[in-house]
Amino acid sequence: MTARPLAGPEETAEPWPPSDWFRAPDRSRDTVSPGWMTPGTQGRIEQFRAAQPQAARFPAAEFPAAESRLALAGTEVRQALGRVAWPWWVLWPWALAWVAFQAGMAGQSWHFFAQGGRLLFANAPGAGLRLYAAHPDLQIGPLALTVSSVFRALGPGNGESTAIAAMSLTGPLMLAAVWRLVPTAERQRRSRLLFAGLLFLPVWTELTTHFAHLDDLLALGFSVAALHAVDRRHPVWAGLALAAAVDAKPWAAAFVVLLLALPRRQWLVALAAFTGGIAVVWLPFLLADPRTLAVVHFTIPNDRSSALRVLGVMAARTPWWDRSAQLLLGAAGGAVAIWRGRWPAVLLVALAVRMMLDPGVYAYYTSGALLGTIVVDLVVTRWRLPWATATAAILLYAARFTHALIPFSLHQLGILRLVFAIGLPVVVLGIPGWWLARRPGRHARNRQAHSTAPRWVAARATPSASEHGAQGRLAQIRPR
Repeated sequence: MTARPLAGPEETAEPWPPSDWFRAPDRSRDTVSPGWMTPGTQGRIEQFRAAQPQAARFPAAEFPAAESRLALAGTEVRQALGRVAWPWWVLWPWALAWVAFQAGMAGQSWHFFAQGGRLLFANAPGAGLRLYAAHPDLQIGPLALTVSSVFRALGPGNGESTAIAAMSLTGPLMLAAVWRLVPTAERQRRSRLLFAGLLFLPVWTELTTHFAHLDDLLALGFSVAALHAVDRRHPVWAGLALAAAVDAKPWAAAFVVLLLALPRRQWLVALAAFTGGIAVVWLPFLLADPRTLAVVHFTIPNDRSSALRVLGVMAARTPWWDRSAQLLLGAAGGAVAIWRGRWPAVLLVALAVRMMLDPGVYAYYTSGALLGTIVVDLVVTRWRLPWATATAAILLYAARFTHALIPFSLHQLGILRLVFAIGLPVVVLGIPGWWLARRPGRHARNRQAHSTAPRWVAARATPSASEHGAQGRLAQIRPR
């Protein structure tokens, strides 16, 4: 930049800075008029602009005033809200209403997380890495205790309130995560989302608001994340998500068979990620004190309304074989679901086995069961109404509140639980293939032409000629 010359002997020095240096721009002529320039410079710019074509000038609309920018932001917000699917305008208030209903009895089990989180980071005997050896009654994974410690840092009262509030908002979010698994074309039938949410959200508040079971919430949430990873064929993320579920709640180990829905070439990578994710969290506790394994053998009372008693197991507490049987039978049932092509149903099958063999009958067990049923209703089947979720809600949840109409005995409630645990998975795994939501393939992503699925899955995913004909005829007569 050239320095401004000084005034000569015959010239009068101009005031510096000029009097119009801080002059406000003349908005009436041009929104970008440079009021700080000298009059001479301003005149030359005006002459230059006058010589330019009209289209080359800067329109005032490109430089809106503050009021215009606020109006534009408001318009963008309204457009974003307009893109929200209409069922969510019903489901969010519905979820908040049930949270408010449960608020008076909120946080029934939070003291376990507060105690466990404090002991996990305490420097005392029976704390730290020796926590589970000294307190096998804490059936909560280290990941859940770590998260609870974050809330505990806010203070005894504030931490609990914040944790319960945060968990109470997860119902619609979990439902949205499941809905994203549905193919885009099927998502146009939004009434399916509405009906599933109306049944699922009230029961979900039992887990998140009433009992505040952070460990089950994390285990179920990471399991849904694993469904997304398998659907997109990401073996590392699938293995890590399932490992995080086990790190939050050990019973989630039965979901590991979900990795078999990946192509065979990805099995080793997924299993390595799963094993590594568990070892990083649990191995330090085992090395510090081998008695950590005692957490697996912890027993609880065998409730009189449990399905276990209906099966003839009358032991007062958890049988020694029960935990292993839950894991093995749940994994075997999940493998059958993958073999049948219903790989998202792994969650339902594993949770049904847990309800069948677990001596406890806590209400928050039902929340996990209904999460498995909405995955089946929305992702696996073409049902317009969530029949699996409705059946589970009636057998497991509504039956507890029908004393005035149908006074079920404790044994009869156990029978209802057993009907759900056996009957619903059998129906889901046995329904005809043309009811599946994804045709013609049954593998994750259903790219039959470019499938890299294991042969034992791909072979069953190829429909016969008769099935092709039946599917074609059904496609013609099925109402759109």
